[in-house]
Amino acid sequence: MLKNSLWLRIVISLCLSLVLGQGVQAWGPHPQITQAALDVLPNLPEVTERLGEANVKALLRHCWLPDHRGRDLGSYYADDYLLIPAIPTHISHVMPHVQVAFEPYFRRALQALRTESPTNAARQIGPILHFVEDVGAPPHAKPNCPHHGDLENWVRADLINIKGYEPQLLGKTEDEAVQGLLRRIAGLVAFSAERAERALAVHPDREKVEPIVLESALETARVTADLLYTLFVLGFQEDPNASQLATLTVNIQAPWLADNNDQEPRVVLLGTNYSTNAEAEPEEGSRVWQGVARFRNLPPGSYQVVAYRPGAVAESMPVELVAGQHTQIQLELKPTEPAGNLVYNPDASLSTLGNGQPDRWLRIPQKTGQIWESAVIHLQPGTDYELGTRLKKIDGPQVVFLLTTVPQGKPDSAPTTQRIVLWPQEGKNLPEPIRLFLDRDLTNCSLRVQIFSPVEGGLSDVLEKIWVVRASAVGSE
Repeated sequence: MLKNSLWLRIVISLCLSLVLGQGVQAWGPHPQITQAALDVLPNLPEVTERLGEANVKALLRHCWLPDHRGRDLGSYYADDYLLIPAIPTHISHVMPHVQVAFEPYFRRALQALRTESPTNAARQIGPILHFVEDVGAPPHAKPNCPHHGDLENWVRADLINIKGYEPQLLGKTEDEAVQGLLRRIAGLVAFSAERAERALAVHPDREKVEPIVLESALETARVTADLLYTLFVLGFQEDPNASQLATLTVNIQAPWLADNNDQEPRVVLLGTNYSTNAEAEPEEGSRVWQGVARFRNLPPGSYQVVAYRPGAVAESMPVELVAGQHTQIQLELKPTEPAGNLVYNPDASLSTLGNGQPDRWLRIPQKTGQIWESAVIHLQPGTDYELGTRLKKIDGPQVVFLLTTVPQGKPDSAPTTQRIVLWPQEGKNLPEPIRLFLDRDLTNCSLRVQIFSPVEGGLSDVLEKIWVVRASAVGSE
């Protein structure tokens, strides 16, 4: 079953986490701020032609990307576009810590516009959109601001309109634009920090707080318009050295994955800042995933291509790109063992961000060690799964699966999380697989792996492999 309703489920989940105080606090009007900025772009017709109308509209979703960190968003993971070599771990959205985000994500968005497909470029704009918009929220601009949730959500989103504003070009070159953006953001921070003080002075009178927060939302929309205008002007400029650059097409086949076959492979040029997602180009009746990743405007030279998705990975031989020429390669992703494994990077051997951390695993430091947490795995109700692991060290490590579900027909119910201990198992000398059957009356079923290691070192020092595979299904196809 494709995850065609996944964005709705994510929005519901985010709202629940806010109500219950369990998740990140979110500047409410992100989509309205983005739309207001788009509405005043003088080059919107060109943007729509170059990116496509669907991708322009999708910016209203992509501006939420950093609030979905670690999540499976249907055909891709949020972290495909959040974790980059310049920022290989998740960061705070609040001043002063968020300042590290602006330059790297701006440059990465420009790179995507210049080198990747319209769909991938639109997604890669999401992080810089979000962080710039976030810093305009009064409680994000003022560190340690009390009443955080009120001061970022007590706002009339329907009043966010900057009609008549003329966006500014922040710089004629990439370096100039970075400096212009940083100056513009500094002004926005000062503007919204002052609004935070004014709003706190009249809190909890919502009628008095709302107009003050709206001032910040409007100024944020103006800064966002400057950001988007600059990105698109610079990103669509013809490179004067284009004839000396190269293009690369990577044709990919991957094994069929029953629970997650819509997942796009991540394609990385090892040791560089270049990466993208392959987009599906299926053949009718085919029982393999088929798609293509396209790069353009690449410097000539030797590259090694890695492509991976749940249950499969492939690495190319060195590929020589020649100035002014197009190169095409084929990659067939080989299944990991066991076949059909839903765990991304199940042996922790793949590390493409340059920081030593395995892809799709998050390191959470502890007082007496560390926890490694996997990417979220979506499961199907009415399905039987096998959970298993092999460890290089059995003394010390603990392996736990966190199963989160919501009762069918009760989307407003709070998700429940169950701990399933895979290791240590009472009376066992080695970890043995566990069977997990999901009842039909469940929905939004997801699984995360947590591996606690009491010693320093990498995940691959304790983990040989871990798996979640479909054992059987009853009417779930």
